[in-house]
Amino acid sequence: LQIRIEESLRDKAQAVAHSMGIDLSSAVRLFLTQMVRENGLPFQPRADPFFSPQNQTHLQAVVDDLRHGRNCAPHELIGE
Repeated sequence: LQIRIEESLRDKAQAVAHSMGIDLSSAVRLFLTQMVRENGLPFQPRADPFFSPQNQTHLQAVVDDLRHGRNCAPHELIGE
């Protein structure tokens, strides 16, 4: 099996597999075995809620408020 993935993703995946005491080929084999057993992906894919349209709209409103001096007050983070 040959797949093309970004080098940084491969390196991070290898580090995770190594921390579990297996090599990346074994990790892929485990994934595929579980996929066959479950007749589907062995996890439920989910979108990151940070990137949801509702959250992005909220964040843009917060940024706009900050840029226009609304809903914020000066605050000293470090006391003297």
